[in-house]
Amino acid sequence: MPLVAAIRQWQCAWGISMDYQVSVAGSGRYILIKVLVPMTSAIGARCGAEAFRLGVEKNLTGYLFDLRDAPNVQSVVDNYEFAHKEISGFGFPKDSRSAFLVRPDDRSHDFITTALFNAGYVTKLFSDEASAVAWLEREPPAVPKWRDRFL
Repeated sequence: MPLVAAIRQWQCAWGISMDYQVSVAGSGRYILIKVLVPMTSAIGARCGAEAFRLGVEKNLTGYLFDLRDAPNVQSVVDNYEFAHKEISGFGFPKDSRSAFLVRPDDRSHDFITTALFNAGYVTKLFSDEASAVAWLEREPPAVPKWRDRFL
């Protein structure tokens, strides 16, 4: 077995990934997901499910996906399928907030952000980390359709 495959098998057995890191942010108010490889549905499903589990465990509903080193390499069709079908497979909550932090010149996440929003998820794209964190840590207004007024 090649060394890389053996390392990946060991990582999977121990729940370790070199593709992404999931942790509670230093403030303790949201989940931080740092993606280290180009973004695909497979990576999104794995890190999203892990982030969701940690969010449930810690009673957190804010997610910061740091995608500055992870351009989206999927087609528009694959992104649409992920937003409208695959993400519901692991129960990612529609009442959570997800901030996607990207490089200022990276437009590859624009469509998936819009597709997720149109599928009912509260998502927003940022190129400034402080703005993303402020958005996640801000309390949503207590109105019937807070999602529409919050964004």
